[in-house]
Amino acid sequence: MDGKKDEVTWRSLPRKDQLAILCFLRFAEPVVSISLLTYLFYQLQSLDPNLDSGAVVRQVAYMQTSFMLSQCFSSMFLGRLADSHRGGRKPVLLLGVAGSLIGCVSFGFITNFKQALALRILEGLVNGNVATIRTMVSEVVAEKRYQPHAFLLLPISFNVAAMFSPLMAGQLADLAGKYPEKFGNNAFLKAWPYAPPALLSGFFLLIAFGAVFFFLEETLEPLKDRYDPGIAFTRKVSAMIFGRKVPSASRVAQEEASHEEMSRMITDDAEAAEERDSEEHPESLKPAKPQRILPLKRMFTKNMCLTLVSYAIQEYHITTYNTLWTSFLSDPVDTKNQARLPFFFSGGAGMKPDRIMWSLFIVGVMGLPTQLFIYPRINRRLGTLKMWRTFMMGMPVLYFIIPYIAAAPSTKAPPAGKEGFWVWFLIVLAQVLMVGTSTFVVPAQLVLTNL
Repeated sequence: MDGKKDEVTWRSLPRKDQLAILCFLRFAEPVVSISLLTYLFYQLQSLDPNLDSGAVVRQVAYMQTSFMLSQCFSSMFLGRLADSHRGGRKPVLLLGVAGSLIGCVSFGFITNFKQALALRILEGLVNGNVATIRTMVSEVVAEKRYQPHAFLLLPISFNVAAMFSPLMAGQLADLAGKYPEKFGNNAFLKAWPYAPPALLSGFFLLIAFGAVFFFLEETLEPLKDRYDPGIAFTRKVSAMIFGRKVPSASRVAQEEASHEEMSRMITDDAEAAEERDSEEHPESLKPAKPQRILPLKRMFTKNMCLTLVSYAIQEYHITTYNTLWTSFLSDPVDTKNQARLPFFFSGGAGMKPDRIMWSLFIVGVMGLPTQLFIYPRINRRLGTLKMWRTFMMGMPVLYFIIPYIAAAPSTKAPPAGKEGFWVWFLIVLAQVLMVGTSTFVVPAQLVLTNL
């Protein structure tokens, strides 16, 4: 009976309300980034139709690079702000969501590349929410036995976003161009063809902002009792609707006084016990040595430096793949037969957003069951380090397979986008390999970094 009682289940997780808010936030933010990748190539191309496909791909790369660099510059500041008494976890989350909301909605109404670049830099500067969310989960669920289940909720939320967001973006992007009989006369959709997916993504972020402001509690220990206007408003509304009494200031003061009195009683008892113990054991009177804060350079051991270098290489591969995958599928099909197989290729797959979305949908569909059912078994069998070494070898295989999508036989003649069995066979194979590689490598790398 005791074994069943102590067994950790999803239902037994504490603070489900707080975990639900953090999971929704982890869902809402990838919706923005993944949906944007679905149509970014075509949106940038629409800003300047005279640009060739190579120039558009470079613009996509510049935008992703600027986002990452701005995050690098601001991450240390945001981390310190989240840990400081003047800031806290919740204000940093609100800042990040607000910046993403402004950047996301504004992106649907850009008129040139400079505006797009500035918005991505803004989002990168103010958003460090992934690390903050992970920290808050560990503080909301303090008991170690619950944490594996709690942390697994975050990649699950991400994979749900990976399934939903490309389908949403692919269906809503350029409605006037795809359905001229229905939306061809709509002046707004013709002027701003990529505003609908941006507005819907912004709507999710707006809900996330409201959930964080009104319902999420601060988890930084010194700031837990600080006045929170959002929580205070929620409690007042709850009291009016459900008749729950909000404790008055005098009641709170009485409770604090009683807590202080109880603390003094406990302290007095502890001091008396210490006096008795010191009489019996005089050596206990020696003052305890204060703990020294080690210098930062002590952290950079040989193993840590090697781990950080491998982590940087891994992130380079994954970020490059995610950036170039949609650009490659969007790049027009080669009409001049410049490819020289087996090692020289030209052009891309020429797919539209409503086809690209299915290639991204595969990531979410495959990632969710892989994380839930396959990853734990492989980890137990191989161990963390061997698993990382094994699945990291999937990246070279990916690089070998992907270019052949452009050379695969298509059921449609150029310049139409690639279609057919072999095209989609290679797309599915590449995405399955990518899911397998990232699902096993990324968590293993985090574990190795924390050793």
